[in-house]
Amino acid sequence: MIKLPETAGILIASYKRPGPLVACLDSLTLQHMAPHEVIVVLRDNDLETRHALTGPRWPLPLKIVFAGAPGTVAARNVGLDASTSDVIAILDDDTKPHPDWLQRVLARFREDPSLGGLGGRDRCFDGESFDDREAAVVGRIQWYGRMIGNHHLGVGDIREVDFLKGANMSFRAEAIANLRFDSRLKGQGAQPREDTAFSVAVKAAGWKLAYDPAVAVDHYAARRAEVRHYVDVQALSDEGSFRDFAYNDILSIWLALKGPRKLAFMTWTVLVGTRVCPGLVQAVRFTPRLRGASWRRFYVAQQGKFEAFRDLLFS
Repeated sequence: MIKLPETAGILIASYKRPGPLVACLDSLTLQHMAPHEVIVVLRDNDLETRHALTGPRWPLPLKIVFAGAPGTVAARNVGLDASTSDVIAILDDDTKPHPDWLQRVLARFREDPSLGGLGGRDRCFDGESFDDREAAVVGRIQWYGRMIGNHHLGVGDIREVDFLKGANMSFRAEAIANLRFDSRLKGQGAQPREDTAFSVAVKAAGWKLAYDPAVAVDHYAARRAEVRHYVDVQALSDEGSFRDFAYNDILSIWLALKGPRKLAFMTWTVLVGTRVCPGLVQAVRFTPRLRGASWRRFYVAQQGKFEAFRDLLFS
């Protein structure tokens, strides 16, 4: 029998970004519903952030825990292990939830006992204004494996989705009792697609994933230490991180694909691919703009993809 959730806690992983983290914690004091716990995961060598959190600044049930290993996967797994809440709401450290955010999160899980994971809109701020464009299709995986995100643009009613975005996603503790973020994912800082892989695993375990635009946060994207080749089409400055992204791109949705869909996905990602993780067609498309750099992107992306397929099919 599914337990009716009574408590909701918050999990934030942060590394050497004390300014955005402090602003995020400040915003949590404005929540209409008090959280059961606020778990902040830091690296044990992040002295600057530890200092910023010293003292009784926030009237929050703050619990600071430390991750010995680098990366988002390790940090979020440490946070999950420390949680005692019925619902665990995960935020990026550069977000500010709307005041009714946590109240809405818990209400959705109480309304639907089949709901394992819930996502919401993260209104992205570019330094001057919020991106208030609108999209009806959010968080879907097409039959051949192409992902449509748009979590930052979603409007309308709550609806079922195929994957969630890590800046603003929540999970029923019962649904993830035997799940953790996938340690096979590659990357030195953030492991790209770790949110996709985790939410896909929740759905593969038989739980529903949903997206509610009203469960909203404002997202003030902070500077990242690592190069983020996966957010735009550009010449490579760090081939290793791009190869890792291509690897994760495959690994993250594999559980969502069954039977012939796996073969269709393998064919599509090699021959076509996406703008940021190109196959052959995309390499041709961006040759006028990037010249030889377009084909270098294609080559490195295929290295990561083939490594992922090798590990998935033969390991």
